[in-house]
Amino acid sequence: MKSEQILKDPKVTLTSHVLKANLGKLYEIYEKLVTTIESERFKATPEWKFYKDGGAWLCKITRKKKTVFWLSAWQSHFEAAFYFTENTGKGITDLSIKRAHKLAYTEAPPIGNLKPLIMEICTAAQLNDVFTVADYKILQR
Repeated sequence: MKSEQILKDPKVTLTSHVLKANLGKLYEIYEKLVTTIESERFKATPEWKFYKDGGAWLCKITRKKKTVFWLSAWQSHFEAAFYFTENTGKGITDLSIKRAHKLAYTEAPPIGNLKPLIMEICTAAQLNDVFTVADYKILQR
C-alpha cells in the first residue's frame, strides 16, 4: 500500500507542536535534518508553506536565494526532492550516495528543463545521502 501525503490542511499553522503531533516518530528525523541544514555547514533555511496546486504543506530548503530541495511529509516517510538542469546534474552519478538514488536520477523523466532526484527518508541514517546531495547542489551554479 502506498503511503499518503500528510499535512494537507491549509487552515493549520505549522508550529513545532503541530509538526510533532502529525509526524510522530518521523519528528526526530525532521529535527536532525533541520538542525543540520541550519548549521554552519549548510547555512540553509527551511520554510513551510501551503501550496494550493499540490494541496499540501511543503518545506522549501533555501540557501540565500537558491532552492536546495523541497521536503514533503508522508505517513511513513519524508521525501526530499532535488531538481537539476542537464549541466548541474552531471555529477550526481559520481556522488557517494546509494546506487538506487543514482539509478533513479538517471532514469527519471525530465520535468521541463529540470530532472528530479527524489529521496525517501524513513530513518536518520538515510539523511547522509540527503546531506551529500545538498552539499553538491549548493556548490552548483
